[in-house]
Amino acid sequence: MGMLVNGIWQDDDVVGFVRDGKNVRFNSGFHDWIKEDASATFNPEASRYALYLNRTCPWSHRASVTRELKGLGSVIDEVLLEPSMGAQCWWFGNSGEYTDPAIGATHLHELYSASDPQFTGRVSVPVLWDKKLKRIVNNDSGALARMFNTEFNQFAKFPEVDFYPEALRDEIDEFNDYVADRLNDGVYRCLLAKNQADYELAFDRLFEALDFLDHHLSTLRYLLGATPTEPDWRLFACLVRFDSIYYSLYNCNLRRIVDYPNLWGYTRDLYQIPNVARTVDMEDIKKGYYRVISRDGIVPKGPSIDLNEPHSRGDL
Repeated sequence: MGMLVNGIWQDDDVVGFVRDGKNVRFNSGFHDWIKEDASATFNPEASRYALYLNRTCPWSHRASVTRELKGLGSVIDEVLLEPSMGAQCWWFGNSGEYTDPAIGATHLHELYSASDPQFTGRVSVPVLWDKKLKRIVNNDSGALARMFNTEFNQFAKFPEVDFYPEALRDEIDEFNDYVADRLNDGVYRCLLAKNQADYELAFDRLFEALDFLDHHLSTLRYLLGATPTEPDWRLFACLVRFDSIYYSLYNCNLRRIVDYPNLWGYTRDLYQIPNVARTVDMEDIKKGYYRVISRDGIVPKGPSIDLNEPHSRGDL
């Protein structure tokens, strides 16, 4: 997969950085925060920042959907990368459809090196770029979603929308951890398992969690009540990809999401919230996964999934 070492791209993994089936993500490398403070380096400003993302990536999806639902589309730019990884990880491709307006980069790692010439580590999406200072602010999806939720309210069309309400923060943090461990990372543990025992453990934990969540959502519209919060969008990013990607390509094939009555209705419910659909491009998602992971690179035409099918979740 390759990585940056002291700001220079290396095609091969460096010993000590190779991921395995039990440890599927590295810590992100940029952790600055945007806030309204005269002493802060990064202040909330309209048109100052750009969100770099890839429609394939579920971690990108968290930040993208928060940006949309807060009504920040005209405040924070969105820059899309090629759906499929290239030889040097995330890139802008050579079709001309995806381009970098910041520094004319061909690969995302160039923005990492421009921000920190000694950066060593993986290159990941999403990334929030400061157009004024010409550097990355943060590349942690959870932090970006939270910043979009709270720090740009003076510019947001929907400042009243709050995915991290103070009264529910303990429960939100607990569900965030559960969804990350069992679902977001769980599907990757199935894919990356190095032996049968590890695969079966990951598989069983994954479907135990899906069974639990389906039951949990039998009496609640969303994970914590009547309105969506952070863990709902973290879960949605996994569920909306599950039947098309994880079920077959990641060997997570005990049951599909459409086989879970409550999870399937819940997924459609979230998808049908205004502006969420524009964050989901299933064709790009399938291209991004299958062209990289599948042996032959063939992108399947199916499955046929109607996310606009009516649901009755509003009755809960």
